[in-house]
Amino acid sequence: MTTQTFLSKTGNIALFLLYLLLPVYYKMKLLKTFLVLLSVFLIVNAKANTITDSLERLLPKAKDSLKVKLLSDLCWEYRFISPDTALMYGNKALNLANELNYPKGVAQAYNDMGILYIDKSKYDSAISYFKNAMKIREELNDQTGIASLYNKLGIVYQKQGNLKEALQNQLAALKIYEALDMELWMSYCLNNIAIVHFNLGNFNKSLEYHREALRYRKKLGNTYGIAASYGNIANVNLSLKDTASAISYYEKALKAFKEMEYDEGTSTILSNLGNIYLVRNQNQKALEVLKESLVIREKMGDQKAISSSLIKMGEAYGNLGEYDNAFKVLYRGMRIAQKINVVEEEISAYLNLAKLYSLTGKSDSSYVYTSYYIALKDSVYEQRLQQQIVGLQIKYETEKIEKDNQLLTQEVELKEARLKQRNTTLLLLVFLVIFIIGVAAFLIYRRNQKQKAMLDNEIIRHNEEQLKAVIDSQEKERRHIARELHDSVGQRLAAIKLNWENALHSRSEKDSEKMSEIAELLDDASKEVRAISHQMMPKELEQFGLIPAINNLLETALNNDKTQFEFNHFNLPDRLDSTIELNLYRVIQELVSNVIKHASAKSIHLQLLKRNNNLVLIFEDDGKGFDSESSAGGIGLANIKSRVKVLNGTITYESSPGNGTTVRIRIPLNE
Repeated sequence: MTTQTFLSKTGNIALFLLYLLLPVYYKMKLLKTFLVLLSVFLIVNAKANTITDSLERLLPKAKDSLKVKLLSDLCWEYRFISPDTALMYGNKALNLANELNYPKGVAQAYNDMGILYIDKSKYDSAISYFKNAMKIREELNDQTGIASLYNKLGIVYQKQGNLKEALQNQLAALKIYEALDMELWMSYCLNNIAIVHFNLGNFNKSLEYHREALRYRKKLGNTYGIAASYGNIANVNLSLKDTASAISYYEKALKAFKEMEYDEGTSTILSNLGNIYLVRNQNQKALEVLKESLVIREKMGDQKAISSSLIKMGEAYGNLGEYDNAFKVLYRGMRIAQKINVVEEEISAYLNLAKLYSLTGKSDSSYVYTSYYIALKDSVYEQRLQQQIVGLQIKYETEKIEKDNQLLTQEVELKEARLKQRNTTLLLLVFLVIFIIGVAAFLIYRRNQKQKAMLDNEIIRHNEEQLKAVIDSQEKERRHIARELHDSVGQRLAAIKLNWENALHSRSEKDSEKMSEIAELLDDASKEVRAISHQMMPKELEQFGLIPAINNLLETALNNDKTQFEFNHFNLPDRLDSTIELNLYRVIQELVSNVIKHASAKSIHLQLLKRNNNLVLIFEDDGKGFDSESSAGGIGLANIKSRVKVLNGTITYESSPGNGTTVRIRIPLNE
């Protein structure tokens, strides 16, 4: 349970007592006051069932807004007792508040259920409820409530790995809290902003925000906040390679969290100590603290944290050579991360699995997971995201500087205003003329570009239709020829052979030997006709689909050639669109034919997988290779390119003389 969610509901009785005692605590700053406060909190939580019983007894007699408040309180009280019951009361509060047209109650119900969905690690649902609450609180001009929601949204986006949105919401919350002079909540926002910068690798910036947060927390005497800041500062020191300082701060934080019996903080610090031991290659020690952390996190049910601990344990097991244990925990951690859509942990799992497969000599699997890692990492952590985040930070800091400078420059601006008035008027006229000319030029240019784009698109569409028509006609002709070869020529050859064998019995022995040889030639011709017919339109492709057809193609084409082959496929449906199956089969048929004719390869590796709604084909051979940059390619490569283009796909070749060839094809799937 985080401090933010703990303090987010004033309907909780324990929080209400804290709220009454906090001013005394801040004023006196005495440990005795805090101990009294903590004792009251423990007593209240020990009587949680009594509270829920009391609230439920009051519920039947309550009406209107009071009933909404009681339902909302029951939602909060059942949060850690029975999440499903809590959700039921939250929905009742929401429905009643809507019926009564009670905006404040509606906003509170959305807020409560958003927190429940955070506990369930259903972050998309939590975001949806918080945004609904935000709309209402903006209409009510509830600045404190708005800031609180920005803070919660920032936390959820941070858990998802959406750092841009996380920073944007935390900065918005900080700006409001600064205006309201709410130092406690300012410290929370500063802490969260520091964590976002840490995830981005801006360690010095992160350390700056953490120290600012720690300064406020010491000023307020916030024991939990001080401990949390110690742990966060240790994280940054670790990333800055200052492990001695990191261990010192972690030990301070761990001691404080254990004394408070704060499981979430304890598990986090243990996990971070495990990171240090991993860096120091003290893998057995890392496993000990990570297992202790995992036990706590499983008890809490924090799926993101469980995924993180499992992936780190997998790294430690891998370093110790315990590969079976490493695979077990890594796959479990990866599945949890995928289920709750936590990108950061999923990336880490892919990278560790790629390393583990490489260590165990499974290069193909290592390649697949390396591809997963690169694709996912590129989609999240690239320059565009970094620029957006830096831009937001600069915007916030610039606004702050401008606010400070505004008071200093106000008098000077008033004196210069009259002198600038005439120049401003003239400049406005000039600007207006230039603006009108610019708009007219832009509209003309835009119209011309739009017409050119429409013409280009029409030409491309026409060319694509022509290309598709050519390929369709080729396939139609193939089917016709295959059918004629099988049904007409094949049957006639069979009839000739039958008549020939009948005539064979009425000839002399010498003539019979010659006629037997001719019969064998007829038999060979029949087989060749069937083979050609099958090659032009394989039965396996029409009847059973792409995978069986590819297997039959490889076995048939490479059996006599003595070329070794390996075919792997992942995450594919039983059948694909017939156009995709046919064209992809022809592409593989052409690639295999090129290897047999030109490459002199000893082995072929073929992979076919579905990833991010794309069909990916990887074809590798260890043959002669060719210069992929300067070679124009023959008819075969042109046919491959045409078929891939018909499927709106892309193709790349990686080859050089003597180093084999790798072909990668990516085809979008319209599902």
